[in-house]
Amino acid sequence: MQEAGAAAPRFQIAGSRWVAVGHPRVSMPLDRLVGLRGLSAGQAGEATWQWARNGWVIRWPTLSYEISERRLASLVTRWMLLDQSRRRQRPGSGSLPYGKMERKAPNMDADLHGLLGHAPAPFALCGGMAVNYYTAPRFTDDVDLVVLTADAAQWEAFLLASGFTRHEPLSVGGWAYQRGPWEVDVLVTEAAWAPAAVRDAQNNLRDGLPVLPRPWLVYMKLEAGRTVDGADVSRLVGVLPRRQFDDLVRVLDSWLTPEDREDLEAWYALGRWEWGES
Repeated sequence: MQEAGAAAPRFQIAGSRWVAVGHPRVSMPLDRLVGLRGLSAGQAGEATWQWARNGWVIRWPTLSYEISERRLASLVTRWMLLDQSRRRQRPGSGSLPYGKMERKAPNMDADLHGLLGHAPAPFALCGGMAVNYYTAPRFTDDVDLVVLTADAAQWEAFLLASGFTRHEPLSVGGWAYQRGPWEVDVLVTEAAWAPAAVRDAQNNLRDGLPVLPRPWLVYMKLEAGRTVDGADVSRLVGVLPRRQFDDLVRVLDSWLTPEDREDLEAWYALGRWEWGES
């Protein structure tokens, strides 16, 4: 029975697969969750859905294991992208491989750049503009910042006083702010890894602004799990020699789940293959 005030579940178990409700082609093998491998299909299917604050949590009564539907959606998206890429991708990415492309600074408005130079609290540039500092550039017209929950009120007051208007909430937490043609997405987080990531960014200045270091940027993209994030992960890690990739994984080691490690290895292999490296 659905709980009062709860949205409808987004996923169900059908046979041996996770299936998105209303979208039967969006699916993933049930044993994709590494934490459940080794169980029989019957045991793996003994899941219960429980509403917790603002989302469904999937639990197994006989196991000390649970997963949020938001996390499950990310894993399904990643699995589908990787599965399709493995089946369809061919070596090479066109006339200019990623590793040899010029890194370009973000096309940021000078006034906005100056405004961020007077930030009210620590932040880190993330999103597409941050990715463009590390690998083949892609077009993006918004500015993504990650800030700590404790500093969110300061950022709200700062942006409103600077002429921005708050718009819709972000699916990952936080708000989008608009001023003229510019949108600033403030990703607010209280995740345990975030203080170290924002702190490290203060020593990783690009064009005078703190940019999220590559390992933390990769981790944020893994957690977000959208299609564009998967492509960004592949581009971020695919340009690295094996030793540097291993160093990146070691930085994130205590935060990665078994699924994350498998996916990172797959994104790395696909990224290397795409620009003609083994």
